[in-house]
Parts: sequence; C-alpha cells; structure tokens
Amino acid sequence: MLETVCIVAFHGFLRCGEFTVDNASNFDSESNLCVSDVTFYEDFAILHLKQSKTDPFRKGIDIQLHRLNNILCPYTTLKNYLQIRSVKGKCELSDPLFINENFSALERKYFITNLKILLEACGYQAELYNGHSFRIGAATSAGKANVEDHLIKTLGRWSSDSYCRYIRTDKSSIKNAQQQICNN
Repeated sequence: MLETVCIVAFHGFLRCGEFTVDNASNFDSESNLCVSDVTFYEDFAILHLKQSKTDPFRKGIDIQLHRLNNILCPYTTLKNYLQIRSVKGKCELSDPLFINENFSALERKYFITNLKILLEACGYQAELYNGHSFRIGAATSAGKANVEDHLIKTLGRWSSDSYCRYIRTDKSSIKNAQQQICNN
C-alpha cells in the first residue's frame, strides 16, 4: 500500500490531504478517495478527486495516471494494489482507496510515520520530508526534466505561478545557469 500511495502521490502531484484522512473514523465516501474513484482504461487510469484545495466548488477533478514503461508506473502499481485488495476481500467500491493493515482509511499521521521509517531505512534524512514532499518532488522532477511550465501547472492543478515555490534548484543547476550567462 505504501508503495502504491507514494507512486500515485508523486505522479498525481497529490497533496497529503487528498489521499489520507485525519481520523479513520471520520472517513466519508462522499468526500474522501474510494475504490470507486479509480477507473482503468487500456493505457491509463483516472483518479477522481471529489474535492481539492483548487476546486472550491467541489466539482471534482480527474487525474490521469498513465501506463509507463518503468518500475515506478502509477497505472500498473495501482492496478496490482487493487487486485491484491480484491483477493483479500477488502475492495468494495465505497471502501477507502488506501487502507492500513487494519483495513481502515489511511490516516495522515500513520502515513507520515511510516514514510519516515522507510526513508530512514533507505538512508535518507527523514526529518527533511513530509506529506507535501511528493508534490514538491514531482514539481522539482518536472522542472529538471524541462517539462513546460504550463504542463507543470496543469499536472499540479495550480491556477497561479505558485508552483515555482515547489521547484527545488540544486547548486549544480545554478552553477550551469551562471556558466551559460557568462558564455553569451
């Protein structure tokens, strides 16, 4: 589940509050992500957010998760996750999309705690990461990959240029920019 959440959150530029709940007992299938909010097509899936920070009228928004030819494929990972859930018998349409080992809705605190445990186990400084890190990481990765600004805004569902605050620029990029300026 954590692998799926991380991959989907990254590729979907998701905010932590869009895939977790504050308290599992307050899960509401009318506003929180459910199994029914995922629709698979041949080469992509649609993740339907019923509500979002940039959707004040609660019309909902569809996020495309495409089949990619790599190990971090959101389509394949999500499909496999739901297949495993259905085998365990915990995959009703109104059930929370992401659940913990007790089959209750994924709580923000549980997610952050386990994310930090995984990061530490992988040798990262866990205190540098939080629930917004996937959104920041996606924007930064898109910037490094030279994804056009309007596409970064679209992918992250930003209506302003505030996405620029999310892009982290490393020292080597700044050095290269300065070098390019000097060469002109």
